[in-house]
Amino acid sequence: MTGLVALLQAWLAAAEALAARLPDLAKALAQGSWPAVVLATAAGLVLLMAGARLGPVLAAAGGALLGWIAGGLAAPAVQGWLPARLPPWVGAAGLGLSSALVPEVYPIALGLVMGALLGSKVPLAGRASLGAGVGGMALALLGAALRRLVLAVTAAIAGAVLVTAALLASAGRFPALAVLTQRPIILAGLAALLVVAGTAFQLGARSPSGGKARRPARASIHADEWRDLQG
Repeated sequence: MTGLVALLQAWLAAAEALAARLPDLAKALAQGSWPAVVLATAAGLVLLMAGARLGPVLAAAGGALLGWIAGGLAAPAVQGWLPARLPPWVGAAGLGLSSALVPEVYPIALGLVMGALLGSKVPLAGRASLGAGVGGMALALLGAALRRLVLAVTAAIAGAVLVTAALLASAGRFPALAVLTQRPIILAGLAALLVVAGTAFQLGARSPSGGKARRPARASIHADEWRDLQG
């Protein structure tokens, strides 16, 4: 279990390191003038409200990022066979393309990678490889079953990053937003709130086919009532 805790702590540290680079993204947006900020805000809102509907595009982006990470993790295992820089590129290209063609690949691959990493820290019968295999298969099946949730969370995270970066970039023009740069905890809380709200909104949004599917039923009811009146 200590290995599992260490892995989770490493993931938390990596997330904190990525969050620390958010001001750099905001600075780049601010240097691109106000149209860049507006575009980032619009793209973030689209991802928050309807990102899961992008389907292949979202899955391809998530798959490419996941493939890059998985390739980097696998690089030491193929050292001597391939150049150290090649596995991340191969992973990003392969998983990104396959996710674009079949969007269901991304949630399954995400569960497989995370399950294998977690399972390797909980050996079964004294074998880390067995724990990795069981953990990977379990979370891969879970990812397949919850693929809509996975896509919604992925879109919400990307949207929250763009919106918070746009708000940081606008802090120089709007003094009311300066509190976001002075108190990072508020910015982190806002980003978390956007992720939760965006995920919930996308999961709760009624599909367009739902309303259309009910119209014929209502029409048939009205037709029956009309025939009864004529009779």
